[in-house]
Amino acid sequence: MAGSDQMAGAVRRIGGFAGAAILAAAAGMSGASLGQETLFQGGEVWTGNGAAPAAEAVLVRGRRFAFVGTNADAAKRAGPNARAVALNGRMLLPGFVDSHTHPGVAGLLATKLQIVGTRTVEDVQAALGAYADAHPDEKVIFGFGFPSALNTATNAAGVSGPHRLDLDAVVPDRPVMLLALDAHSAWLNSKALEVAGITRDTPDPVPGVYYYQRDGNGEPTGWLVESGAFWPLLPVFGVGTEANFRAAYAAMLPKLSAMGITTVFDAGIPGDALLRNAMRALAAMAREGALPLRYRASAYLGGPGTTGEELVGTITTLRRQFASDLLDIHTAKIANDGTIEGETAATLTPYASGGSGAVLLQAERLGKVLTALRRADLDAHVHAIGDRALRVALDAAAAAREAVSQSDARDARVVVAHAMLAAPEDLARLKPLGVMLQTTPHWGHDLAGSLALYSRLLGKSRGENVMRLRDLWESAPLTAFGSDHPATGLPFEQTAPLYGIEIGHTRRAPGVANGPRLPPSGQRLDLATLLIGYTAAGARQLRLDDVGIIAAGKRADLAVLSEDIFKTPAHRIHAIEVDMTMMGGRVVFERTGR
Repeated sequence: MAGSDQMAGAVRRIGGFAGAAILAAAAGMSGASLGQETLFQGGEVWTGNGAAPAAEAVLVRGRRFAFVGTNADAAKRAGPNARAVALNGRMLLPGFVDSHTHPGVAGLLATKLQIVGTRTVEDVQAALGAYADAHPDEKVIFGFGFPSALNTATNAAGVSGPHRLDLDAVVPDRPVMLLALDAHSAWLNSKALEVAGITRDTPDPVPGVYYYQRDGNGEPTGWLVESGAFWPLLPVFGVGTEANFRAAYAAMLPKLSAMGITTVFDAGIPGDALLRNAMRALAAMAREGALPLRYRASAYLGGPGTTGEELVGTITTLRRQFASDLLDIHTAKIANDGTIEGETAATLTPYASGGSGAVLLQAERLGKVLTALRRADLDAHVHAIGDRALRVALDAAAAAREAVSQSDARDARVVVAHAMLAAPEDLARLKPLGVMLQTTPHWGHDLAGSLALYSRLLGKSRGENVMRLRDLWESAPLTAFGSDHPATGLPFEQTAPLYGIEIGHTRRAPGVANGPRLPPSGQRLDLATLLIGYTAAGARQLRLDDVGIIAAGKRADLAVLSEDIFKTPAHRIHAIEVDMTMMGGRVVFERTGR
């Protein structure tokens, strides 16, 4: 990493930026001095501020916006040593907020076997074999990305679901642990089961919710269902040390800056040991000035026996030990159901196979957890993909609201994440209960044949009514948008906000100009709404009142795009480049060239 003086010299110039080479993260590590000024002018400024949505120029002084308005007025207010950035027709907007992602876990997985894009058992076997041959000294093979729909495929044992025998046929002598593309199940070979100590006599962590799939004789098949069944095994296989997380963040976070992201919400690192290792790594980066974005973490509710008071204690302790201006944690993540692909999302109407999924906490139990959090002025982020899971979350939120008055709760939030299936009568309850929504626009197209899969699992009419983005937004304005990486189901570069904006606007795959849209086509959102969802709405979810819009006095979080998003053909929005990202007045990414 170049020294701050050398880096400042490399990026300090007037005009636009282009080319493939980038400078990321290091550009702003020395911080923004109180008197430092940057004047942006000559382009389109989308402020996200309803009172003044457009401007010609922006003046940043120190860590905050000093002026937003006309070119002439901004120039009058800028000092003689201000760095002048000519936008030259480009677009400046607030820095993006990814309101639901998993950078720590994603970073850990990025250096392992990648099987994203595989469709069949044979695909996985081929990738595993090639990786094993190329890494003969790797004692444990850890990978990510097998399709969750393999739960309905017939395996080597003649039953459905991922099976250890299929992995044993390729790698019998080393532990193999693969995570599904949705990160809601794992696939282990026989050696990994042996090392983990999982046998026919091992009880399921939470029967019917977190469990080890078994064959007709009661033997574990190697398919571990839902988070509580497999995330605790990562330390067993040597994954998730503080050093692991430090390396993961060092590699991952600058890439997020290059996407124009200035704030992330980490929606859960399961397991207290893993979370503490991650927080230690992040806190060290913050102390060293090496954290290029605002990071909001969450404490994961590991099982139904965890009480709200225990969660409050965990979060309070972590805040006391690690919180700083850039790093904080005030949210409990509660994964209360699974996924449609895995048939573990809790539904009001059964799947075609006859099941209807399960919730981890029923409404009464969840209500007690939400009450404890609300009383402590802490937030809840409840994973609810199925419509029954959404109903349970709302019933629990209603109980917590009745138990703890708003004045006592102060600023506490309940956020329901995903809401891929939602009954209209439950959407109508969101505003009265003050419950926020968070979801992933990237899922608003026929991703990897999802339309046919959902129609097969749920029935045609229900399968064609997944991801009703407009209904979600209109039921809970300021619905926040995020990537859910690495569980998005897309290659990393396609998890960027600009991809989500394009897909949410077109309901087509990125780059597709014409053709059918994902039904219902009327669920498209306009660009301004999507931008709000990726900026101000995410900031509101995370209690960041001074970011998310461009206005005098707010923190100077911004992104400069190579083109005006409103003038770019819709199917090309994903191809717009981020030329600069500024977080708190410091340049954390800048594209070089030209």
